[in-house]
Amino acid sequence: MARALFAWELGGDLGHSRRSMEVACALRDLGHEIAFAFADLAPLAPLTVERIEWFQAPALAPARNPSRSPLNASSILLNRGFGDAASLAGALRAWKGLFALWKPDLLVADYAPGATLGARLAGLPLTAIGSGFSTPPLGEPMPVLRSWMATDEGTLRQADAALLAGARDACQRVDPSAPPPARAADLFTAERKVLCTWPEVDPFGPRPGFEYVGPQDDPKSGSHAEWRPGPGPRVFAYLKPRDPRFSAILDALRAVAGEAIVAAPGLRPEESTALSSPTIRVQGEPLALQPLLSAADLCVCHSGTGLVAHALEAGVPLALLPLQLEQYLVARRVVSLGAGTMLPLEEKTPDLRAWLAQALASEELRAAAAASTVRGRTPSSAAHRIAQAFEE
Repeated sequence: MARALFAWELGGDLGHSRRSMEVACALRDLGHEIAFAFADLAPLAPLTVERIEWFQAPALAPARNPSRSPLNASSILLNRGFGDAASLAGALRAWKGLFALWKPDLLVADYAPGATLGARLAGLPLTAIGSGFSTPPLGEPMPVLRSWMATDEGTLRQADAALLAGARDACQRVDPSAPPPARAADLFTAERKVLCTWPEVDPFGPRPGFEYVGPQDDPKSGSHAEWRPGPGPRVFAYLKPRDPRFSAILDALRAVAGEAIVAAPGLRPEESTALSSPTIRVQGEPLALQPLLSAADLCVCHSGTGLVAHALEAGVPLALLPLQLEQYLVARRVVSLGAGTMLPLEEKTPDLRAWLAQALASEELRAAAAASTVRGRTPSSAAHRIAQAFEE
């Protein structure tokens, strides 16, 4: 039996916490002891009595003037306060105290760069998990995130130097005897890297040295909904109500779908009822994906890695509306496979009805999704891979 501490610091929504919780519970069922240190503890409420301890992850104050378009992974960490040596040193001291209190044998980091650096100082073995974006390609300088844009290498090196200076200063304040990171890439390294996605939809493309295990969330979990018998195409959508196009997307679905089922977590019941009609059902909670995707003609979503992977496993073409960089990178991968079409957020006045109608009518999209190498693929267990790391 071993002890694993799961850490999550950066990234919004619930994908990080759900992935970590699924893997951690599987490890617990294998007989290991588990604790969480999360940036957001709300998702842990159902687990507080299930033999799992939990802690609040140390937080850093974000940069006062963050870059709106971070160029590389170092730029993202600078935006999140990792260039402030004093603040980072405080977070590292908190991680050091947590490691001493709970005494883990292994840190499992899901976009947790502070915990990763703390594990480096403590000599604690580290496994990184995630969907790919939080474990970027390494280089000197750290590679550009937007490969389609011209970027000055000197600017990338400046971001790396600023991040490295803050990290080295913070490490010196916490433990002068520990070797500091030698380059910015050291803040993103791990002994083992387990990606909970497929290489075809890795935001950075297939990469050697990574273990791809597929999505770890259970596609059968969530509220159950069933398609009604009737004519016309069936469209499943998973949408964020905060998307400024939300109402327009629903109007377009009403116009083109024989039936549409929309999961929009965060909507109040009365809002969901008001938006529903005979041809569209809107629910403000997560829905079980498997029964819906198995008979869907199109999946509309923001290009979250888990849903994209499950749709491709089911052979369903995708209409993608990315809201942020990671989703945009995943959407580009799907488009490159021919299995989806993308509508970027910066397109201010899109004809959503025509776009969705074209996606539904496209034989090319259907054929590419049906022939995808991801079709029918079954995820393997990240928990068992991590258990191997314990044994090693």
